[in-house]
Amino acid sequence: MEFSEKALVLRVGRFREIDAWVRLFSPARGVYTAFAFGGCRSRRRFCGCLDVFNHVHFKVKSGRIYNTLLEGRLVNGHGRLRADPGRLGMAVNCLKFFEAMEVSPPGAKAAHDMLLESLAALSDEPAPHRLFPVFFRARMACDQGFFPSLSACRACGAAWADLSGAVFHVEEGRLLCPACHVPGRGTFLHLGRETVALLEAVRGTGPAMWSALDPSPAAAGEFSRLLDRFVAYHLGLSWEHGTFVKN
Repeated sequence: MEFSEKALVLRVGRFREIDAWVRLFSPARGVYTAFAFGGCRSRRRFCGCLDVFNHVHFKVKSGRIYNTLLEGRLVNGHGRLRADPGRLGMAVNCLKFFEAMEVSPPGAKAAHDMLLESLAALSDEPAPHRLFPVFFRARMACDQGFFPSLSACRACGAAWADLSGAVFHVEEGRLLCPACHVPGRGTFLHLGRETVALLEAVRGTGPAMWSALDPSPAAAGEFSRLLDRFVAYHLGLSWEHGTFVKN
């Protein structure tokens, strides 16, 4: 059976002299691997297509054992990423988090859209915010249903906008106002109003808008610590030696 679809290239590797395996991500099929026989030399069938971060319209032959790429047409190469080490590093960080997260099929379209929007923002002006990869992790966790809303205290319902600060219970994934917080077992993070507002802004806007966010150093630090603790506990992922590893 043959089909054609647009897919994002996640990884490319060689086997034998002229053949390649390609890891792809599409909104309909999620992550899958296909072989490009002769792909390392073919200038006609895969011209400029087989590079990480490329968005390509592929024609694919699906077999019982493996998929074969028949041809590809480049849709967007996000070329600016490769010319700017800072932007490229952020893109790699985002991609590694996505791969480690192992998105389920129902969440594939949302994750695919977020990846493409993020690559477009990283390739465009203005320059991306230094916290872009952290914003990406937060948005992915929100979109995939892991991160709870911080719009109100989970105990009394008080809106965060009416509070001077709040406490987040990492293990329970709950935001509590100071009046409802009772010290006990678990990890509690004290968050200022600006930090909560920052998370809600990331949740409610696209990557193209994140460069306009301007958190104070204190809020940026709280936000980063919140994401690190939440991701480590609820997704089982931590950043070690240049990659995300399972705890």
